[in-house]
Amino acid sequence: MGLMCCLLGWQMSMAQRPPGGSDPFSRGSGSQSSSEIPLEQGDASEFIDTFGVFYFYADNPSQEFAFSDSLLTNEYHQYDLVRRRDLEYMHLGTLGSATTRQIYEPEEHRGLDIGLHQYDLYFKKAVDLPYYRLEKPYTNLNYVQGSEQADGDLGIQFSRNFANGLNFSIDYNRLSQIGRTDQYPNQNRRNTNVATGMWYHGKKGKYDAFFSYAANTFQQEDNGGVRVEPSEQGDLGTSPASSIVFLDDGETRHAHREISFTHYYKFGGKTDTLGQTSRAFTLNHQFIRSNSTYKFHDLYSELDSNFYQWFPDFLIDQRGLRFYLRHQVLTNSFRISTYKLDRTKSENEARRQRDLFEVGLTHQYHQLTQEIQDSIINDLMLTGKWHFSPGKRLQLQTSGHLNLWNNAGDYRVKGKLFLDFKKGGSFNATFINQLYSPDVLQATYFLSQRKIWDNNFDRTLETSITASYRLPLLDMEVGGSYHLLNNYIYFDALGLAQQTGVPISITQLIIRKDFRVGAFHLDNTFVLQKASESTIRIPGIYGKHSLYYTGYWFKVLQVRLGLDLRYNDAYFANYYNPVTGRFQLQDSQKIDFYPQLDAYFSMRIGKFRAFAKYDNLTSTFKGSNLFYQTAYYPYPDGSLRIGINWRLVN
Repeated sequence: MGLMCCLLGWQMSMAQRPPGGSDPFSRGSGSQSSSEIPLEQGDASEFIDTFGVFYFYADNPSQEFAFSDSLLTNEYHQYDLVRRRDLEYMHLGTLGSATTRQIYEPEEHRGLDIGLHQYDLYFKKAVDLPYYRLEKPYTNLNYVQGSEQADGDLGIQFSRNFANGLNFSIDYNRLSQIGRTDQYPNQNRRNTNVATGMWYHGKKGKYDAFFSYAANTFQQEDNGGVRVEPSEQGDLGTSPASSIVFLDDGETRHAHREISFTHYYKFGGKTDTLGQTSRAFTLNHQFIRSNSTYKFHDLYSELDSNFYQWFPDFLIDQRGLRFYLRHQVLTNSFRISTYKLDRTKSENEARRQRDLFEVGLTHQYHQLTQEIQDSIINDLMLTGKWHFSPGKRLQLQTSGHLNLWNNAGDYRVKGKLFLDFKKGGSFNATFINQLYSPDVLQATYFLSQRKIWDNNFDRTLETSITASYRLPLLDMEVGGSYHLLNNYIYFDALGLAQQTGVPISITQLIIRKDFRVGAFHLDNTFVLQKASESTIRIPGIYGKHSLYYTGYWFKVLQVRLGLDLRYNDAYFANYYNPVTGRFQLQDSQKIDFYPQLDAYFSMRIGKFRAFAKYDNLTSTFKGSNLFYQTAYYPYPDGSLRIGINWRLVN
């Protein structure tokens, strides 16, 4: 039992997130917002292997999704979350480290924002815990072994029904990157995430209640990057441990705790003998209490002097630095909605909404505790949604909010359209327009009880338009995006928050083309993007290619054997500053073109899966050249990882 608890669930949180995601061109990988109906994504359904498990979210329990077994897709062997996306993120070269986008996408802004999002990709929210409609208990076991014995990724996911209409779910992850030999000095990481909840379904089907709890803790050593790369000299030779880094003692700790209670009372929605369902009306209240603390500290030493020569504004105390912020939030939301479900033939079919109309009012009470001042902020937001899906060939969803109290005037509207022309292809389009205030750290920053800056920035206005067309006969998709930002806020080469009054536009072209000859496949994604100003640093060219063989051995063993390649053109990539916790501009290190190649083998028999993957095979023939995605944070040399996954429905 102890082994099961150690192994279970990482896969669900990483590999088996629901289809969709913030990626506007996603083929179906990544995580999705629980408040949205996923728009259809081409023929992703050809990969689905369902087994009688349906999941939904507390924000919209009447919209269900069939849980897919996923077979052996391109995602299974991608154990690193930054790579479990069609358009990959980038991090600091080690599993679980700070992440950022390399293909520009608009962030969602809603009310007060602290501004520390470097670990959001690993974050589990109480409101995003999936709940399940199932007949038998569902268990998911997973473990990934790192290149050293001390490195591993493990978890547990479990759901089952109890008497009196109760359902219990838990999703647990523990990532440990604490080896010494195969990573750079002062780079250990330990991320712990757990979300658990109970769902009560009333006997008459009119009342549903969801109680969820989530805890996230990120403990990170911060070396500020590698100042001197490994060399042949010394006992450790070219091992990453022989490098010289900027900070010997930098550490970050983020801790988040959240409790959520969501309940509904439903009128109507009855199903007749023909399977037709009448229109339903719901009254909903949601209460969320969250408590977050953010800490960074560094004991100053002479070896740190090179770092603080770059950032002299932060060296305010020779004894060391300390950043501390505590953020407590009480949220109450009241919503009224109406919807109608599609006709279902049996209980083994996911319930799907034909339409949804919702209006609501949300109040957030924020209490900020900083080094030398405390603040109280109130956000009052009008919210609304309208989703219209008369069939699988047409889906339209819109949502938005408007702030009325503090941050009054901030707003966000979003619209998504999907059209399916069957053999003629499918069309996706997304429109986003938002006006948002500066986040807390952009406005004011305290370090070791001293105010480093106090800015009076204007709000940022952002507009994004994305469209793509998929031709299934050619197995090809072409898309483009245009983003326009006014009053964009960024962090300059000194690590200081700045605002530009020059409008910035970003244009993107994304092409996907897959080839197949018998059991051999070649999947390709190619991106061209350009920003009109250098205050946004993104690669102009990004490519991702996967060449693999897939088939069945001995009639029962499904296998996949392949190579993954990714690359981008040379550019001055951003640098991650651990003092501010932000990615910032830099002009001293240009990231070179480096085609990173990985080799893998994965297999599946029944509900059991396993993979072996050799990361960064390129390092075996690139000599002393290191792979960088973020300035001054190189990847280690090639390493082998092994993972197993076992799902049980019993």
